[in-house]
Amino acid sequence: MVVESKDLYLLEHYGYGEAFYGSVGGMRYRVNRNPMVPDRAASKEEMQDVTLIVYIWPGPKNFAKTPKEEMISKEFAYSDEGKEEAAAWISAQYEERKAFWEETAAKGILG
Repeated sequence: MVVESKDLYLLEHYGYGEAFYGSVGGMRYRVNRNPMVPDRAASKEEMQDVTLIVYIWPGPKNFAKTPKEEMISKEFAYSDEGKEEAAAWISAQYEERKAFWEETAAKGILG
C-alpha cells in the first residue's frame, strides 16, 4: 500500500479543525474532518454526522489553487477504521492512475 493509516495523523489532530496534506508522486491529497470545525467550537448537531473526507487532485498546485472540478473526494467514517479505509482508498487511486500521476510529477511546476 502506498499510503497507510499510520501515515495519516491521529484522529485527535482532526479534532482541532486541521487538515492533513500529503502527496505521492504527482498526486496530492488532503484529509480533514467534515465539518472542519474544532471540537471546542462544534455544536452537538455538527458532531452527530462527523466524517473524514479525502480530496485527491493532480499537482503541482495546492488545494486552494486547484479548480474543484479537477478534484475527487470521498467520505469515510470518523473512526480508526474509517481512517484505514481512507488510506486504502488513497493508495487505490494512486495505483489505478499511476501512469497519470507519474506523468503529472514529470511535468512539474511548468506543467
